[in-house]
Amino acid sequence: MASNILFKKYAAEDYVQIAEEAAAWIKSTERKTAFGKRWSQSPDSKEDFTDYPMLTEKSLYGGSAGIGLFYLRLYQITNKSEYLESAKAAAEDIIATDEGVAFYEKALNNNKPADKLVHVKNMPGWKIGYYNGPAGSAYLHVKLYEITKEEKYRKYAAKVADDLLAAAKKAETGIFWSQQNDLCGDGGFVTYLVAVWNITKDEKYLNAAKEIGNFLITKAAPAPKGGKYWNVVDLTIIDFPEDVFWVNLAHGTSGIGLIFSILYKATKEQKYLENAVEAAKYIQGIAVGNDDAVLVPYLDSLKRGPSTEFYYLSTCHGPAGTSLLFAELYELTGEKVYLDWVKKLSRGIIEAGAPETYSRGYWPSQALCCGTPGLLEHFALVYKLTGEKEFLEYAKRTAKMIIGQSFVPDVPDNIYKLQNVRRWSGNWWRTIPTQVESYTGLYVGTAGNAWALLTLSGLEAKKELVQVVEYNFFNVK
Repeated sequence: MASNILFKKYAAEDYVQIAEEAAAWIKSTERKTAFGKRWSQSPDSKEDFTDYPMLTEKSLYGGSAGIGLFYLRLYQITNKSEYLESAKAAAEDIIATDEGVAFYEKALNNNKPADKLVHVKNMPGWKIGYYNGPAGSAYLHVKLYEITKEEKYRKYAAKVADDLLAAAKKAETGIFWSQQNDLCGDGGFVTYLVAVWNITKDEKYLNAAKEIGNFLITKAAPAPKGGKYWNVVDLTIIDFPEDVFWVNLAHGTSGIGLIFSILYKATKEQKYLENAVEAAKYIQGIAVGNDDAVLVPYLDSLKRGPSTEFYYLSTCHGPAGTSLLFAELYELTGEKVYLDWVKKLSRGIIEAGAPETYSRGYWPSQALCCGTPGLLEHFALVYKLTGEKEFLEYAKRTAKMIIGQSFVPDVPDNIYKLQNVRRWSGNWWRTIPTQVESYTGLYVGTAGNAWALLTLSGLEAKKELVQVVEYNFFNVK
């Protein structure tokens, strides 16, 4: 009897094959420039992404830097030079079209009228931030330098760091750039500056990272249930009630705590560890669940308390991202309580029905940021931390879900045969569920889904691969 394709149990080599099929589809959107390569952010969309930071052409989030990073990872696991060349082509285009300090001057003084993308366009700190600005694009060059040792990549990464520092604003307590001090905004620059310090050993970059951390320390406030919280984004700008603030990785306290843990790892200065611990205490104080599984609310308010009917599950606002603070604290302190919280947050995802059951804060976005690929990244890390097969099985379940959500077209005029190209389509806008499109990018799109599958392939093959920013500072193998 012939084997049934739906009964297939996927192995490491299958994940690589699927990732290569994704790369083939991304290649079909490729555009050669005078200096290298870029890719269509969404060949389905009629939207103008020109002034939309997360989907501008060179961003880490949804542009060429993220796709270049995906190709670099695919090169690592296949050793096929074509993928390395695509990563380099993305990097060369980014270098040749660099705007220098002028980028920050333009972005921070942009007063264009708001439209439906108001939540990005009125947040200049997000526009210049790690995911969307030059520092995120240059993260590709940091990783290319680490793998190829070609000096031009290190030189460019340092140049971008110098431009960033030239655009900084001085405060009595440190430095900042905007009113958005979250991981997606000013706070995220710590991760870039520490990465550049790691490859240059120039103390000015670490000192600048510390100045950001020192500024963030002053933004803390005591939380009613213990610990400290950071309200680092004014949500009234995007029409939220004035009393609410975000909690989790991308824009809230757990992301600030992760930044402090990275600073402590680099500097061993106790104040950073103390603030990371305070951030964790705050998260523990508002978590909802039981002794085995918890979730963390999307919103908090000193007037109304935490929201109790809205939970994201993936990286940006969910336990997949928030658990990274606890994982770092476990690495730094060895205290079992932090590992226990990583596992409780992980089991919260499962208790909520994921990866198979969608909900208000976990929807078919098909994004590493807010969707299923972010869960796979999370389960893989938890398995590395614990060695417990439970989490490896969760990772495999999640991979099967990711694969099942992909689309492979038929060979023209042959319905019996599939093409060797694969893409994912999703409604990235949670509030616009009818807007379903295919994106190419790393944090939103096909590259991110394939990236997550390569994480599982690397885990099973015991092969170390380049990591996205949030996972870049873990020592666990």
